[in-house]
Amino acid sequence: MLRMCERAERFSNFKFEISDLIGRAVNVSKQLNGWIEALKNSEIKGAKFLTGKEREKAAREKEFEDFDREMEEFRRQHLEMLRKQEEESAVSRRGNAESAESW
Repeated sequence: MLRMCERAERFSNFKFEISDLIGRAVNVSKQLNGWIEALKNSEIKGAKFLTGKEREKAAREKEFEDFDREMEEFRRQHLEMLRKQEEESAVSRRGNAESAESW
């Protein structure tokens, strides 16, 4: 419809606005298509098959995934902190050794 309006003489003063709307419509269409494909590839068979039990199971699985992600981030941060402490400790030991040698 927007493409027809874009070509119509009656809307010639609005070519920029129509072109902007066409771009937005294309983006929305691509997003919707992505969601449709994600649903097709999911384990959900359809709305009529999605019982309360299935919803709870999906929610639990999501919680586990979120928890695992948080734990992985915590481990990464903890290892980084330990690495920095080890580096600082090594620098401190070198500094103490050099001080002892200068006496």
